Amino acid sequence: MRRWREQLQQERGFQVLAGKKVLEILPLSVSKSAAIQEILLLPGFLGFFPIYLGDDITDESAFLLLQGRGMTIRVGGSRNRTAASHYLPDTKAVRHFLALLAVPPEDL
Repeated sequence: MRRWREQLQQERGFQVLAGKKVLEILPLSVSKSAAIQEILLLPGFLGFFPIYLGDDITDESAFLLLQGRGMTIRVGGSRNRTAASHYLPDTKAVRHFLALLAVPPEDL
């Protein structure tokens, strides 16, 4: 497996990211952070405050990109080994957080 990963990275120009129960194989120029950068440049998203939730090592590039530009939330796992600015322990906490976001400000 290690040799296969090295071959993909060195000879084929791919990155291999090991996540929870998944291997993401991407061209070197592609990442979640690259996709977010493109989205944030679209006219409909200018001036928006992004909120990004993730639960895997593959989300760390997005957490890094959005530092100081949005809210990043690590879900589960270690709160010490992340670039996310906030932490939620599980999906139940995520549901509660999203429910709070759906409440109109005047009702808070």
